[in-house]
Amino acid sequence: MQRSAVKLFLSALSLTLLVAFSGYSSAGEPINLKKTMKQMRLHYKNALDADSALIFNQNIGEFKKYLKSAQTYDFSPERKDISLEGLNKVERFVDAIPPATTDNLNALQQQLSTVDQLRTEYHKKAKPSIWEMLLNFLK
Repeated sequence: MQRSAVKLFLSALSLTLLVAFSGYSSAGEPINLKKTMKQMRLHYKNALDADSALIFNQNIGEFKKYLKSAQTYDFSPERKDISLEGLNKVERFVDAIPPATTDNLNALQQQLSTVDQLRTEYHKKAKPSIWEMLLNFLK
């Protein structure tokens, strides 16, 4: 049951971010938010599915790397504050997770699964209306 919820979360995360955000990073270098979010999703899922502390820690490290990249994205002005707020909450949450060991791996995976709640909360807040999407499409 938990795995299907994770799959649903990851699919919704990708779709929402694809629809909601476009542009370039603030450093002037283009980043592909779609690819960045796909990599975050992959490493998040791999950390949840990890059967060793080493694999968990490696995937959390990669997740953090892509999260930092997503935070440099040049979000639209109307979504910038809420998007960065959500990404920053995820960062604080993930940074608070200690390195995994054989003894705490399952507990950390359970803890990590609550990132889905943050995703749901912030995707609802940053979700563009049908009219906004239509107007952006027509531009």
